[in-house]
Amino acid sequence: MTDFRISPRIWAALLAAGVMAGLAGMGLTLWLHAVQHAAYGVGWQVQESFHDMATHAPPLRRLAALLACGALAGAGWALLLRRGAPLVDVEAAIATPGKTLPLKTTLAHALLQITTVGMGSPLGREGAPREISAALAGRLARLMRCDASATRLLLACAASAGLAAVCNAPLTGALFALETLLPHWNLPVVAAALLVNGVAVTVARLGLGDMVQYGAFSTALTAAVTPPLLAWAALAGPLLGAAAHAFNRSLRGLPLLPRVSIGGMLLPVAAFGLIGGMAVVLPDVLGNGKAGNLLSFAGSIGWQMALALLAAKWLAVWLATAAGAYGGRITPSLMVGGMLALALASAWNAALMPPLATGAAAIVGAAVFLGLTQRMPLTAMVMALEMSRLTPAWLLPLCLCMATALPVHLWMERPRQPLE
Repeated sequence: MTDFRISPRIWAALLAAGVMAGLAGMGLTLWLHAVQHAAYGVGWQVQESFHDMATHAPPLRRLAALLACGALAGAGWALLLRRGAPLVDVEAAIATPGKTLPLKTTLAHALLQITTVGMGSPLGREGAPREISAALAGRLARLMRCDASATRLLLACAASAGLAAVCNAPLTGALFALETLLPHWNLPVVAAALLVNGVAVTVARLGLGDMVQYGAFSTALTAAVTPPLLAWAALAGPLLGAAAHAFNRSLRGLPLLPRVSIGGMLLPVAAFGLIGGMAVVLPDVLGNGKAGNLLSFAGSIGWQMALALLAAKWLAVWLATAAGAYGGRITPSLMVGGMLALALASAWNAALMPPLATGAAAIVGAAVFLGLTQRMPLTAMVMALEMSRLTPAWLLPLCLCMATALPVHLWMERPRQPLE
């Protein structure tokens, strides 16, 4: 797309795609909140974070919610895969514009993802708005008779805008399109990505307000970019790079059973039952990971709890993926990386090094871990700033940590040569 030019007709389609992505993000967010309130017995008029909902719910209610979640996941996806059109992921549709996402099946697939996350699935919610937005953009591309290049642009911008709408992060969405979905681009393509993501976030704010995902602590940490944090960031990078490789490797080759088989339908009940059992003791393992992020980013927990939540969240993500549940990995990766970074920062402080704020380290580590696991280092660093409203001063520790983490991660991810 280095010499791609955008006609007025395509600009109009891009504008419409931004509006649709914003509406999709708004609708899915409202549905997620409705499911959370119903699953954990919170009145509609009560404004509570998911952390408070899960913590205040009786332990047996958490277990029951996860057992119901597993039953829905097993039966729902088995029925969808048997009766619906074949699922097409966003990346495949962009790579092959003739391969469109089936609208009805994609809508059902996305609603299943959001519903299970609202009930407590440990996976992320960001896949659903991307898929619905791309499916709608595919229909729009056909209606507008777009060629292959224009269709690819429309799909990529719409998918990224779905992510931007639910995260309230327009620049993050634009970078996501350019860094992960569009390998070749020029300035008109950059303008298109900015337009669609900006419009989507503007539309979503009409219904959701100007949400700041992690804004509760950001004011207290704006001055926490200290020399000890910079030194820790550079030294912790290789460990985060190795951990990100291990996390990705642990999730390869899953699910364990075909989703349409009898075993594939029953396995989610057992897997989510185990997650519910963990949630009896550690309720913050539930949901996409935002509850855990609020704890680690604020530095409100010690290293023992951080390691417990790190192990529990990693295991929960593995169990859900092994059982065949669908969902994103952006927020789960943030939580795993943040808990690991908090533990590493606690070790730094215990070694009588110049003290640093563990919450500050958690933010840096979470963003770097996310950038590595999802292959989007630039997007992840900007996401950390947009979702918390931290100052650009935080880019320095983020860059230092990413610079030492990325080479280690790439070296560990390199293809292995077979032994002679």
